[in-house]
Amino acid sequence: MSFKDYIREKKNYLIAMAGGVLLSSLILYLLLPQSGMSFAILIGSLFAVCFALPLVREYYAKRDFYQKLLSVFNELDQKNLIAEMVSPPGFLEGDILSEVLYGCNKAMLEKIRTYKQLQEEYREYIELWVHEIKTPIASSRLIAQNNESEAMKSLIEEVSKIEGLIDQVLYYSRSNNVEKDYLIREVSLERLCYDVLRKNALLFIQNKVSVVLDGLIDYTVYTDNKWLEFILGQIFTNAVKYADKPDARIELESSREPNCIVLTIRDNGTGIKDNELARIFDKGFTGTNGRANERSTGMGLYICRKLCDKLGLSLEAQSVWGQGTTLRLVFPINSMTMIR
Repeated sequence: MSFKDYIREKKNYLIAMAGGVLLSSLILYLLLPQSGMSFAILIGSLFAVCFALPLVREYYAKRDFYQKLLSVFNELDQKNLIAEMVSPPGFLEGDILSEVLYGCNKAMLEKIRTYKQLQEEYREYIELWVHEIKTPIASSRLIAQNNESEAMKSLIEEVSKIEGLIDQVLYYSRSNNVEKDYLIREVSLERLCYDVLRKNALLFIQNKVSVVLDGLIDYTVYTDNKWLEFILGQIFTNAVKYADKPDARIELESSREPNCIVLTIRDNGTGIKDNELARIFDKGFTGTNGRANERSTGMGLYICRKLCDKLGLSLEAQSVWGQGTTLRLVFPINSMTMIR
């Protein structure tokens, strides 16, 4: 708030004040012809000073308040909390503004609380639905396994796809509240990879994708076993989904780099175009490969990156179109991390 702007705002008041001073001085001059001029100037000057002092005081009070208000507002991450961060200014306009801001903030917080409650209820419903639907899916798998045939093998494959999509829904619904459902502990990277590969063995066999584990070393990392299993499962599923070569393969390699342990997952599939690589972790992005594959939802890698961020991990991607894709899962090393 500049002094020029303040004067412009008080323009009508200043014109009225100047007119009053001039009129008073003129009346004094006419009533006192002997010493009227000097007396009129003196009284007019006193009136002007008396009128100007409150204006100057008001200007500095408003300037300090609005400058602080704008400064705090620009620095706040949650703008709706501005009323809680600014002290009452002590002048009427500022007090009214503070009261309005406080009322807006209160109404906004109540609205946010309502939406959070609705979101939590929806999340709980999704989790309940997922657990309920797993029972008939497990029964379907069991029936298919007990009645072996080519048709049943195809059914088991489709059931596996359904299970993968259901897990995707479950982990997505929980991704905003990972801290409520994770346990950080020592995890053998090699054993975990073997467990995930074993669970997805049928997927690799049916799609004739080989797995190369020559570079997989048994490092110990600190993370949540369950969430990491889901992340690896999604990465493996993606690699198989876009493996359209006769010699399709996935290579796993682990290594220690400065301040981190890296699990590298490399495939020789279709790869990703350069102009699409930066967007593969965006929500709902499917790209050229996804549009060619009707099963693609564009959610798998998005959820993986989101969970990695929550777990303090890093997920990086490199790719050459037509030659394959490499994903690097980076586990930071801190004072508690030990390597076997």
